[in-house]
Amino acid sequence: MSCDPAPSAHGPVRAAQYLRMSSENQRYSTENQRNAIAEYAEQHGYQVVASYIDAGKSGLSLKGRDALRQLLSDALGAKRLFEAILVLDVSRWGRFQNPDQAAHYEFLCRQAGISVVYCAEPFGEDVAPVTTIVKHLKRVMAGEYSRELSGKLARAKRQQAELGFRQGSRVLYGFRRVLVDAARNPKQLLQQGERKALSNDKVVVVPGPPEELEVLRRIFEMYVRDEMSIKKIARCLADENIRGQAGSVLSPAIIRRILSSELCIGRMTYNRTIHRLQKPVIRNPESAWTRFSAFEPVVPVTLFEDAQKRLARHRLWDEEAIKAALKRLFAREGYLKQKLIERAKDVPSAETVASHFGSLHAAYEAVGYRPPPVSPFGNNGKHWSRKEIMAGLRKLHAAHGYITNRLINKCIFLPSDNYIRRHLGSLPRALKEAGLPVIPHSEVQKRSWERRKSNGCDEYYHGIRWTDARLLRGLRQLEQQFGYTSANLIDQNGSTPKSGYYVKRFGSITKARKLAKLPRRSHSDITLAACRRRKEGTLIRRKSQQSKLACVLRYRSEDILRGLRVLARREGKITIGLIDDEPHLPAASTVIHHFGSISRAYRLAGLVRLAGWPMRHGLPERR
Repeated sequence: MSCDPAPSAHGPVRAAQYLRMSSENQRYSTENQRNAIAEYAEQHGYQVVASYIDAGKSGLSLKGRDALRQLLSDALGAKRLFEAILVLDVSRWGRFQNPDQAAHYEFLCRQAGISVVYCAEPFGEDVAPVTTIVKHLKRVMAGEYSRELSGKLARAKRQQAELGFRQGSRVLYGFRRVLVDAARNPKQLLQQGERKALSNDKVVVVPGPPEELEVLRRIFEMYVRDEMSIKKIARCLADENIRGQAGSVLSPAIIRRILSSELCIGRMTYNRTIHRLQKPVIRNPESAWTRFSAFEPVVPVTLFEDAQKRLARHRLWDEEAIKAALKRLFAREGYLKQKLIERAKDVPSAETVASHFGSLHAAYEAVGYRPPPVSPFGNNGKHWSRKEIMAGLRKLHAAHGYITNRLINKCIFLPSDNYIRRHLGSLPRALKEAGLPVIPHSEVQKRSWERRKSNGCDEYYHGIRWTDARLLRGLRQLEQQFGYTSANLIDQNGSTPKSGYYVKRFGSITKARKLAKLPRRSHSDITLAACRRRKEGTLIRRKSQQSKLACVLRYRSEDILRGLRVLARREGKITIGLIDDEPHLPAASTVIHHFGSISRAYRLAGLVRLAGWPMRHGLPERR
């Protein structure tokens, strides 16, 4: 929206123009509308002071039409920027399927003292009763035009699909779109996002490269024969670095579409759903689908049918079906619990059960099962009363002066921090109940940084230890090689940490240069030297923050895994808190970011869960 809020006191009427087109090929482009409105404004004494433009927006509803929303907001606002709204015709205001919706928005503007003028309509700004009737008919005709056009396009696309031509721009992984002429002679392979340019040309789908087709067969075999879940298949393919279109990973949603798509058996399907006039998507019955045999099956038909049977078992769960499955499991086993539900093949997952009923206990009540009472306090087989937890928190605070999750997990006279949060709501609430002060999060972070610094962790940068002497030696080497040192040179040379790390260690680059015994330079000397390098074309400029160039200093996976094993051997166990306190390892959050999860890092390091400590890991026992 562009606006010129400077009106003339006795000049023409200030007006805002609203322009809309639904596509680039629209007959009424925004430029044509602008010219027509300008001509009307000059003839009828209007001055256009604001423009609201919805380019490429459908007029079926207010959804996505930010310019019209802003126009209505400004029209109903306290500060008046204009006295009239100029629109080319009724259809540009909107092709609402309910004509009263268009009338309602116009009524809001008129109630606020702002008239809506249709420049290309015969009634213009007339508000006589006859004009109101004509305007309502125009609104009905504008909405009817969209309905008729939607029906014609749907029929045309269905007829093209019956002939075997692809409708839509996207295609499934493992397949490609080919542009053909009217005689089905191939012309070129269409890349992702490309469309045909001529109406006589058509698009067909063909199998993709052999390596992608092999991946499709593997997906079906893992799902049917190995009975792997869709999420597990996606993780397996991601670990093998198998990528889909545009280099994206094969997500569980893509795997599910592959398993359910009839393209894998050479059959194109269309009209499975209906989504017209911005209404909700409606699934059509299978009898209404359009099918066309395009090529030979890529996946054996029997394997595809077995996959559809397994998908059907996981897709048709409703509350009644879940209750029936739980009752069968209860009658067979005599009890219900989460692990039992996860192991049973004829029952949905515990997550699905909880999502339908709100919780597992609610599902148990729905089938008439009451689980045995469990003590609300208990961790690793020990009973913890509220009184004992309060006493333990006070004792821990008296010993250290503060309380953190790490201290609680190391304490032998307290349960885990997760246990305290689960039964007392949160750690701050438990501290308040124990009459102890609650430390702000910023203070907790500050103490954590100080503790890591005192342990020597501050000397590590991207997995490499940088002592003060080594950092200063790096500055001297840069000075000797380039004849100067600057923040940009330090950031981009690739052999030293970033300039921010120098500032963190020494306070500033100037102080670091002084400690390195480099010649002192004034601000004018630095500026003149930079100007000289710019003229010579050797100036190193600051790189954009969006740069994807990674620093050459990075963690090595084998070094991190070796450090995890050493820590586990020395402590007899390993936890996130121990990783954070270890000066020869990066922070636990960095380990998680490097390997994807802490459990995956433990698994790659050969660490296992310790018996009796379900949340602790360590080296496996030697036999």
